[in-house]
Amino acid sequence: MAITITSQPTTSQINLSYFPVVYKFTSNAGADLVSCIIEVLIDGVRVSAKSVQKDIGSSNAFTVDISNELIKNTSSGLVTLGSYDTIQDLTNLCKFKIKIYEVTNPSGTLTTDYLPDDASNSSYQKITADCVAGNWIESQYDYASFNYVDYQFSDSTTDRKFLTESPLTKDIELGQNEFLGIASYVPLGTYGYKLEVLTYNASNALLNTDYIDITQWATTWSNLEDVIDDCYLYLGVGTSNLIASGVSLTSVSYYTVRIINTAGDRSELRRYNIVESCDTDVRLHWFNKFGKQESLTFKGNIIEGIDYKSSSYEQALPTTYSSSSRGTATIQTIRSNTFTIYTKSIGRLAYQHAMTIMNNNNAYIEVSGNYHAITIDDLSVTKRNEKDMPIQLSLSYRLANRDKGLRG
Repeated sequence: MAITITSQPTTSQINLSYFPVVYKFTSNAGADLVSCIIEVLIDGVRVSAKSVQKDIGSSNAFTVDISNELIKNTSSGLVTLGSYDTIQDLTNLCKFKIKIYEVTNPSGTLTTDYLPDDASNSSYQKITADCVAGNWIESQYDYASFNYVDYQFSDSTTDRKFLTESPLTKDIELGQNEFLGIASYVPLGTYGYKLEVLTYNASNALLNTDYIDITQWATTWSNLEDVIDDCYLYLGVGTSNLIASGVSLTSVSYYTVRIINTAGDRSELRRYNIVESCDTDVRLHWFNKFGKQESLTFKGNIIEGIDYKSSSYEQALPTTYSSSSRGTATIQTIRSNTFTIYTKSIGRLAYQHAMTIMNNNNAYIEVSGNYHAITIDDLSVTKRNEKDMPIQLSLSYRLANRDKGLRG
């Protein structure tokens, strides 16, 4: 008996975990074939096993989608504040493959080599090659026009894209962290990939040109481990990150960043306007559809509130009456601080970027060089009218860890 793989995920680039990740295969077990059992391995560890029935109308063909397993085993990790150069983040990547076991029914007895108690069983009929999945979300509609090549930095005529949903021009304060995700490059040679940083003064005069090597893209790929190491990276492009890498921002009004190489390939050009910081600034970080970190400063006043919640029960009346027996008793009090922050007046592109915060309900604020997890309660927008641009966003959040009162 043997299994033949007829279709499988790509082994040369990132597979999107939030879109169907499908294997198709056939078996030559003949008339005795009943079904197959699939083991899914993530980073070499079995995470699930499931029975797969034959495709409708077929006697030997199977189709299985393992995206649910990939979704559960890919996450997004925060980048270390103050980081610079090329930053690896392996938390939002996973290496996967499947084992396939045939289930047959010779002489009326179900037979299989699958052993549920042995996660290292080597008596499978087929094991596939390793592939890589990333924590990248595309909708059914977007996927129809999706092209991974748009994110590969390997073209001198088309500007390739960073893994961000932010507008091409953003405001940023001094001392702030900002990170851009990058997907991959075509590993055809050592083309000297660099992040090019151009700094300008208020008169639009070029002050300096700095280059930061993308060290992971200095060699060609030789195996799948290189794909894991050299794909899905971060570049530190915030004011804090650039200063840490040796870029001078003295007298700089704005700067631009772009990826270039010696072959003339390039990325899109992104501009950061350096604006004045305020005591009321709140820097938010969250994860976008690419599984990469986004950042935005809310510059309005902060409103702080305190919420209380108590659990109570009715006291039972004893046989002998006492006034202390009447009413209810509190058994737990929970106190939580709530905060409401505001943006300044923003345009429609900045508004659309800010709304991606709500892709998930968890985000982080940056305070004194540390991340603090928050839970977002509400995000609302104030407009002049339905035809005009948004004026202001307000966001309400609370710290993810709440203080609990004494138990009664």
